[in-house]
Amino acid sequence: MLLLLTTLAYAQDLDFGVTPAPGPKESPAFFLTPGRALKSLFVDCEVGGKHIVVEKGSVSAGSKVTVSFPRNESVTTAECFVRADYSAGDVVEQSVPVEWAYKLPLSIDLSHADADLEAKTVTVRTSSKVDEAEITAYGAGKAILDKRTVPLSAGPGEVKVPFVGDPADVVLLDVTLRNGNAWAGFTYSPWFLNIPHDDVLFASDSDLIPGDQEWKLTHALEELNDVMVKYGSIVPVKLYLAGCTDTVGDGAHNKELSERRARSIGKWLKGHGFAGPVYYYGFGEGLLAVDTGDGVDNASNRRALYLVGANPPPAGSGIPGVGWKAL
Repeated sequence: MLLLLTTLAYAQDLDFGVTPAPGPKESPAFFLTPGRALKSLFVDCEVGGKHIVVEKGSVSAGSKVTVSFPRNESVTTAECFVRADYSAGDVVEQSVPVEWAYKLPLSIDLSHADADLEAKTVTVRTSSKVDEAEITAYGAGKAILDKRTVPLSAGPGEVKVPFVGDPADVVLLDVTLRNGNAWAGFTYSPWFLNIPHDDVLFASDSDLIPGDQEWKLTHALEELNDVMVKYGSIVPVKLYLAGCTDTVGDGAHNKELSERRARSIGKWLKGHGFAGPVYYYGFGEGLLAVDTGDGVDNASNRRALYLVGANPPPAGSGIPGVGWKAL
C-alpha cells in the first residue's frame, strides 16, 4: 500500500515523515530520509510506554528508513530520539514528536433511521466520526431540487443529517457521508402524504364495508393510483391506514374495532388493484381530530387516515410512531 507522507521537520538534511492516517489493516510508522550519507543512525521511539529502537550502519543519501509501531488504536502519539552520524563527520541529535490518527472504516446503520419534518433532519447511526455530508434532494419525476455539501461534526453513533429543499417537496434524499478519505452513502425518503377521501360509514360495531360505501373507496383508489404513477418510479409507495374512533364506549374495544376497520379498508383497496404494500393500525380514541371529553359522540373522530410514504409517517407529521401491521 502506498503510504502518504507528512513532513514533520527538517534538520541538517534529515527529512522526517509519518503515516498520518493508518488504514484498517495498516500500522503507524515514522520515516527518516537523510539528504547526505550517514555513517550510522540510531532511533529510539517511545510509544505506548514501550521503546522501539532501530540502529543502522551506513545509510546512503535519499534512502528511507522506516520505524514501524504496533497497531493500537488507543495510542496515537510517540516521541522519537534521533542520532544521525554523518559520513562528513558532523553529528545531529534531535527529539521528534510524532502523531497520527487511525482511519476507521465508515458504515451506516439504517435500521432505526427516521426523519423529523419540523427539524428538517434525517437521523442515522454511523460507525465512526463524520465530517461532512453531500446531499442531493429529488422531487417528483426525480427532478433535482437542491444539491450541496454541509459540514458535520458528529458520530460515531447518532448523526442528524439536515434536509436540503422544502420538506413538502422532497421525495428522496441521496446522501454521502465523509470522514477524510472514508465515505459511505445512503438514500432515504422523508416524503409523506395524507390522501384526501370520504370516510366509509360502517354499521355499529361492524368492520364490514357496506355496498353503498364502496364508491368512496373507489375514489380513494384512484387517488392512490395517481400517486403511484407520479412517485412510484422514485420511491416505494406504501399505504398506512390509521383507524380512529370517538370516545363513546370502552377504550380497548374502540381500539380493536378501529384496527379491524382499517384492515378491512386495506383489504378492499389491495383487492381492487392498489399495487403497493399496505399497513394498518388501530388508534381507537388515541388520535382524535377534535379533542373531546370521554363518552362524546363526534362524527369527525370516527375516521380513517390514508397516509402514503416510502417509510412510516415521520416525526412532525402528527402521527405517533407505532408498530404498523403489514396486511
